[in-house]
Amino acid sequence: MFKPMTGLRLAFALMAGAAGLASAAHAESPKPFVEISAAEQVANMGAGVNIIGGYDAFWEGGQTKFHLSDFAKVHEAGFSTVRIPLFAFKHLQPDGHLDAAYLKRIDDVVQAALASDLNVILDEHDFEFCAKDADACATNLTNVWYELSERYRNAPNKVIFELLNEPNGQVDDKIWNAWLVDLIAIIRETNPTRNVIVGPTHWNSRDDLALLKLPAEDKHLIVTFHYYDPFPFTHQGASWAPKNIQDTKGVRWTGKPEEVAAIDADFDKVQAWAQAANRPIFLGEYGAYDKHGKLEDRAVWTASVTKAAHKRGFATAYWYWDGGFAVYDVDKQKWIKPILEALIQKSK
Repeated sequence: MFKPMTGLRLAFALMAGAAGLASAAHAESPKPFVEISAAEQVANMGAGVNIIGGYDAFWEGGQTKFHLSDFAKVHEAGFSTVRIPLFAFKHLQPDGHLDAAYLKRIDDVVQAALASDLNVILDEHDFEFCAKDADACATNLTNVWYELSERYRNAPNKVIFELLNEPNGQVDDKIWNAWLVDLIAIIRETNPTRNVIVGPTHWNSRDDLALLKLPAEDKHLIVTFHYYDPFPFTHQGASWAPKNIQDTKGVRWTGKPEEVAAIDADFDKVQAWAQAANRPIFLGEYGAYDKHGKLEDRAVWTASVTKAAHKRGFATAYWYWDGGFAVYDVDKQKWIKPILEALIQKSK
């Protein structure tokens, strides 16, 4: 299913890699890549946030409320990591290469994030495409990761790759486990010790962790899962949710002992799997939608999830910077304080 890079493609990739490294360098030369363990990487990642998704006009060069200077705000607020959802497939050209203008924007993002001392996760986010057409997805993922892994082969270790967000649909466990071997091998050609994030199927469900089959010899893998439970609370009124959830409103979450205990029970299971598998954990998405969810409830839920994750040594990335799950009000140019405080928990 996956084809090795041939002569012409390899030559192009080498040029792209040199260009990417130069572009991703900020005013001072970037720190060279230094190998660190997956566990150390997770410890350094700490609290993070998802930002500038692939649907943002930024990626098309249009008007956007996001500015690269916002990365400094993210760092100043106390975050250590940004996860960048890339919809790279639509930027693939007929020859399988990514559009040069799109690559330049990724370079700009990497540069700005590194300049603000942030870890930056390049997350391939075309999960809906992949769910409907696994064969085309396989080809596209191959092309994307050949190009990005070559381009950032010398980037600092703060640059982390995430193979694919929330595999589901046609990408079942059997297919995904087979793909993992090939995709990781592609990256290892140029990045033998860079840490790579990979998660289970069914939308990165914790319940599918046991079905995830990772290359045992590769110790530079970080395992991710996403958490939006209880779903009727976190997604009440969401237009993309099942009809019964779209019509739901008024669901509360106030931090009752039994509510917090449910989170702890879920995360204990993840921790038990992680310890048995000897893999560090990244909670790559969690959040509660604001259409019908009360701000005070969303803040309590967010604080409870964050605390439960960090207590177990999981790194985290909140969904999302702006929009319906926002931690930042881009119109007013200020943080939504209850959510921010829930995410950046000061030790007392």
